[in-house]
Amino acid sequence: MAEQDPQRFFSAAQRRVLFEQANGQCQDCGAALADGWHADHRIPWIAGGPTSIENGRARCDACNRAKGRQMEYTDEFKPRPFQAAVRNEVIEGIRAGRDETVVLASPGSGKTLAYQALGTDLFRRNLITSIAVFVPRISLAQQCELNWLHEINGSIRGHCQLFQSPRLGKIRHRTNEVPLTLSSEPGSGFVATYSALATNPELFRNWAIKHQHQFLLVADEAQFCGDSNDNEGGGTKAGQYIEQLHQYSRHTLLLTGTPYRADNQPLVLANYTDVPGQPLRQLIYHAEASYADGVAEGYLRTFEMQLTNARITQKTLGDSDDGRGESTLTYNLSDDGSELVAALQHEKTWKPLVDRVVTAVKDKQKFNAGYRGLISCMQQAEARKVQKYLQDTYPGLRVGIAISADSDAAKILKDFRFTSMDILVTVRMAFIGYDCPQITVVGILTHYRDPGHLSQLVGRGLRTWDQMPAREQSCVIVAPDDPKMQQFLEVMREERDQGLKIIREREVAEASQGSDGSQTPLSYLESAIATDTRAASNDSDLVAADLQMIEDIKVKVDSGEDATKLKKILELAGIMTKVSPPVPGPRESPEETTIYVQAPATEKEQIEEIKAQTRAAITKHLHARGVVPGCDGYHDAMRRATYRVNEASGYKADEATTVQRAQKRLRAALSLT
Repeated sequence: MAEQDPQRFFSAAQRRVLFEQANGQCQDCGAALADGWHADHRIPWIAGGPTSIENGRARCDACNRAKGRQMEYTDEFKPRPFQAAVRNEVIEGIRAGRDETVVLASPGSGKTLAYQALGTDLFRRNLITSIAVFVPRISLAQQCELNWLHEINGSIRGHCQLFQSPRLGKIRHRTNEVPLTLSSEPGSGFVATYSALATNPELFRNWAIKHQHQFLLVADEAQFCGDSNDNEGGGTKAGQYIEQLHQYSRHTLLLTGTPYRADNQPLVLANYTDVPGQPLRQLIYHAEASYADGVAEGYLRTFEMQLTNARITQKTLGDSDDGRGESTLTYNLSDDGSELVAALQHEKTWKPLVDRVVTAVKDKQKFNAGYRGLISCMQQAEARKVQKYLQDTYPGLRVGIAISADSDAAKILKDFRFTSMDILVTVRMAFIGYDCPQITVVGILTHYRDPGHLSQLVGRGLRTWDQMPAREQSCVIVAPDDPKMQQFLEVMREERDQGLKIIREREVAEASQGSDGSQTPLSYLESAIATDTRAASNDSDLVAADLQMIEDIKVKVDSGEDATKLKKILELAGIMTKVSPPVPGPRESPEETTIYVQAPATEKEQIEEIKAQTRAAITKHLHARGVVPGCDGYHDAMRRATYRVNEASGYKADEATTVQRAQKRLRAALSLT
């Protein structure tokens, strides 16, 4: 039993201090403190909490009775301002009777941990008993489960370790497994894809009815859910079913990186307001995290964008009847991006871009061998070409490819996060919510120029990695130098400037306190050849000639610095414009800080592996008795052996929905005699 403070109650003097510190308001609900308000222990007196100002808290009668002996938690989790805002908005929303909270957050802002921390807080307050999460891809569902809680050799790992118990339990990836959550594990939850929801809505609806008003519903990347009530036909099945589940939830949290879907249709459950002179209404959100916020708070990286120009040669076949013959037009990609798709399909354009990604990754790995790159392609055929080019040209490079045509794409995405790799080639599979902070180089070989899409893609390389000092990290973006990419660069710079403004304002505050209808001639792209490359960072530009000089210097001294950063160093030394400038000495070899481990397995993957071992054990048992596949009586023998395993363990294969049950069947199979 904990040793208790001899002083059980707060003195009159201590009560006055607590009242003044709380500004006369309940520190839970904000209501004015009436006569008889409670000076309460954060850590209960009976649990050893001292009767001191530091352990005191002013509460109204209702909040104190609701708390009981619940203690104040000393979690290791220190929320970012955005994450704290999400928690506060949901708590206030529940108190005010609002049943949904909309969050607009840029990539890398910590949305996943925000809703996991929120779920833990709501569970501790007895407001929910479970959490239901929906995401757009299987890889993100696995990521949610593994990032929160997984076990390796019996040891618990994941973000859950940042929180004291009680906290949320396992958040299992589910598709059609029953049950979605276990009644024996209060506080547990599940994560599923929108596709699984659309395929089997009754499964999830029945669960929601059973847990009515007892769960937090999370729609992550909610831009995948169209509003089924919009009059433009932009609704989706997933959006329709999310609306249905919302009716049964205690509260619904929508997390999105964009205010509209890609088709400019509204998000499910979200509200909008008209803006004079604007074609689209403005999303009403309750909490926001922008790239500017990330720069200001130090959890998102600055960037250097290396933009490669190309010389485009376009031929037009005229109509001989009107006297117009064949004509040739030559122009730069940086002036006209109308033929971007065709240009990127030419190997003389995309290969130099891929080479630049490799160079940038090798530069980054001079700082830490764990750094890696991501290349996003237009189509699967292009992705395979890029992969083959990398393997043929750079034999020692560790290259992975994850495309939807491959059944193991989700596994490759997970392995890339946890095991030793260099470059991942994808097609739209790793740009939404993919959490791999080792990615510090992003190659853009796609023609998509929607700002929301580009922000998501570039965001894969913007989040900081905890194995390197945040101030030493930056992201290199390798992209074509087309006009719309130039516009995106300016958007990024504006966001960065806003972030710096926030920092300056905070420092000041701290200081003060402390077509025409005629037939179009046949035209085709004859060639597209990459020419020169320029670099642009958050606040600096480097023309092609200077970039090439900097790159030559980097090779000579084996430097891994971003070109624009090295330019600043040389400018400060007054030597940037000299023809043969002296150069800094080579960087010392970095210490290896990354420990690569085998990628952890989700519970579903563990169960499938154990089931495979069980089948192999039964097959081995039969083989030892001369019963092999294809022989007479094999199927009957297999059925009898499987029946014995089921009887001994108490579970059939389809009933082995937990690791413990699957292991019990395996032990029964290994015991066959």
